Amino acid sequence: MNWAWSERTHVMPQMLISRLRWFHTLPAILLMWVTVSAHGAEARIAVASNFRDTALAIAKHLETNSSHRYQIISGSTGKLASQIINGAPFDIFMAADQQRPRELESRGLAVPGSVMPYALGELGLWWPGAPNTVNVAQLVELPAGQVCIANPAFAPYGEAAITILKAAPLDATWLGGLIRVDNINLVTAWVATGQARAGFVARSAMIAAQRQGEAVVAPDEVMWLDEHAPIAQAMAVMKRAAENPAAAFWVRQLRSAPVQAMLVQDGYRLPQVSE
Repeated sequence: MNWAWSERTHVMPQMLISRLRWFHTLPAILLMWVTVSAHGAEARIAVASNFRDTALAIAKHLETNSSHRYQIISGSTGKLASQIINGAPFDIFMAADQQRPRELESRGLAVPGSVMPYALGELGLWWPGAPNTVNVAQLVELPAGQVCIANPAFAPYGEAAITILKAAPLDATWLGGLIRVDNINLVTAWVATGQARAGFVARSAMIAAQRQGEAVVAPDEVMWLDEHAPIAQAMAVMKRAAENPAAAFWVRQLRSAPVQAMLVQDGYRLPQVSE
């Protein structure tokens, strides 16, 4: 911007008054700019439901140690991805799978090369009062309407659960009667409140529910499906946030020791990420 006036320009009195008013208000404008800059940037982080509590803890930690501010929006991975495709103003998408962040990148909505795994989730079968040792094959003893999973259409944990159930000796009619809820956190809630006898849960959701006093779980009520591959959760930076310092700080700090410790504490395994 050129702040000098041309010597050849004839300045009318009204124009001179207008410019004098501008210079009179300039200090206040600059002060406002400095104040906003001092508060850092803001970023909207869309996270899979199972990662909600961890994301809130990370946001609190980062806000304490920086001038940035974060808003956490949680929901099922499939619905959040659909919202982004339809223009939702999210800066970072932290999914419960790798497929949808990559899809957003292929659609040109995410910064190229920003997709990376951030956590490995674990799936388990929670069956309070199971007749014997908890076992997937024994679910046939229950009516399907008493077994809960996250909706496979939207939730990667539900997709993993239905894959495991299809490999068990359970027929299509039984599978069709399963209770399907919007996200993996709701599965924990349904079993905890007795609305379902059994459900496929995320370790992270179980830890969060017990921490908040929303569920009481005996160790022999849950079978963690360790023989199955963990659920790789990936993230992507949206193109709208390519120059957002708050988003960049979030991504960098995910690899820091304090944040990695939070992930482990909340029931996640840590993925191997190449430098």
